[in-house]
Amino acid sequence: MEHYKLFPTHLFVFDDFYKNSVSEMKKYISDLWKKRDYDNNWQTKSADLQKKVEFVDFTKEIITANKTILGKVLKYYVEDIVINDMWANVLKPGEMHPPHTHSNNFLSGVWYLQSDGNAGIIFCDPRPASKVIVPRKKENILDNADIVQYASRTNRAIMFPSWL
Repeated sequence: MEHYKLFPTHLFVFDDFYKNSVSEMKKYISDLWKKRDYDNNWQTKSADLQKKVEFVDFTKEIITANKTILGKVLKYYVEDIVINDMWANVLKPGEMHPPHTHSNNFLSGVWYLQSDGNAGIIFCDPRPASKVIVPRKKENILDNADIVQYASRTNRAIMFPSWL
């Protein structure tokens, strides 16, 4: 028997992702959050943090990581990378974002500037037909899981295909 794994989905987890000071980024987000006009599931109104002076070095770090992922790991030809959107979220205990994708992007990511460890991100297998007939199984993240969760940790970055 030959065993092939087709169409793999790559996910990249970086703990201790950003080595520089985060105080200016925290202050920028905190100042905006204090001005919010509602009290739940807050998100920056504009999605252009990559253009803010407080995020310049962080943006460079994201681009470097993505060039490594795309060029060295996934073997794509990469000349340059553009970050289309970057925003911040502040979630209180019990809040979440519904499942969604990020259109018009190849890779997406989440970075936890600050976390109490009680949140995380959940990835679901997006193939509808994969759930048609499912026998009882022993969960195995690499071979048969259809939902996988990663915990939030301060300074953890997770990068993934935008369709996931």
